[in-house]
Amino acid sequence: MGFSGVLAGQLAHPGGIGGQWLGKAMDLANRGLTRRAVEMLAPQGGEAVLDAGCGTGIALARVRKAAQCRIAGLDPSRAMVRMARRRLGGSVDLRNRRIEDEAFPPESFDAILALNVLYFAGEEAVMPCALYRMLRPGGRLVAYVTARETMERWRFARAGYHRLYDEGELARLLCEGGFAAGRVTIRRENVGAGAIGLFAYATR
Repeated sequence: MGFSGVLAGQLAHPGGIGGQWLGKAMDLANRGLTRRAVEMLAPQGGEAVLDAGCGTGIALARVRKAAQCRIAGLDPSRAMVRMARRRLGGSVDLRNRRIEDEAFPPESFDAILALNVLYFAGEEAVMPCALYRMLRPGGRLVAYVTARETMERWRFARAGYHRLYDEGELARLLCEGGFAAGRVTIRRENVGAGAIGLFAYATR
């Protein structure tokens, strides 16, 4: 397996020292889009907010600075959860689980972030279904993926780990998960270095 395949595998399943270094590098590379996503989520005091695929906890740290929320995180990587615990402290509910496992009961959260995780959604829409069920009625989701046209330029994205999206494909996935079409908005934005990002805003 070449470097691109190793990189793609670590992005999908970060582990070990390599996963930790990659987590730190991704925090730097994604800081602009992370800030934008939290702004779109607009957390309010007293809300319960989940970062589904929380990585090192950087987005949850931004949420906590924005408002007095009850924050929680999910990530399938033990390495990422350990890094998030170091960043956020022991009082935050962080669980080493996949989104599809629905580690939290239905209707637990007012708002959910899902940044750079829908690449790994299977064809049966189990991941967006889980996100939908964990939201309370009227709750909101902000999701992010880099657009297909940009991802196709990057060799690691051709290794078979990543599902790619244009605006219509991203909206369709969320609708398959339970979100009504009229409650899903996709925003296309330049996120730097010539990359185009897709921000999805959906309400239950």
